[in-house]
Amino acid sequence: MSRPATPTPFFRKGDRVYDKSGVDLLQLAEQNNFNVKKVAEILGFTVIQLQRHVEAAIGLKPKDLFCNHRALLAKRMITEGTSLHDISDKLGYLYYSHFCTDIKKFYGISPKQLEKKLRP
Repeated sequence: MSRPATPTPFFRKGDRVYDKSGVDLLQLAEQNNFNVKKVAEILGFTVIQLQRHVEAAIGLKPKDLFCNHRALLAKRMITEGTSLHDISDKLGYLYYSHFCTDIKKFYGISPKQLEKKLRP
């Protein structure tokens, strides 16, 4: 017998995700270096609970949602002229190589190549 579906405490409004009290999940993630565990703790969930709720609401795991958001922020910062290493630091990456991997995964090109496209 399957469990009855419980309503998710999150909802999507445009490109943002909010909890029932109006907390912007992506803004909270930005303020906490995109740390899923920290965001879950602040919201009063375990990581697994947060993952289930966010996935039920928008079809993405929090880590994937945060990675996508970071990639979009990185693109905006590149366009604004911020250096790639500064972007990596500002977006909470511990290692520049992880930043490069995420950007390549999202855009299909390296951060350097993206920078050349956006700032010829």
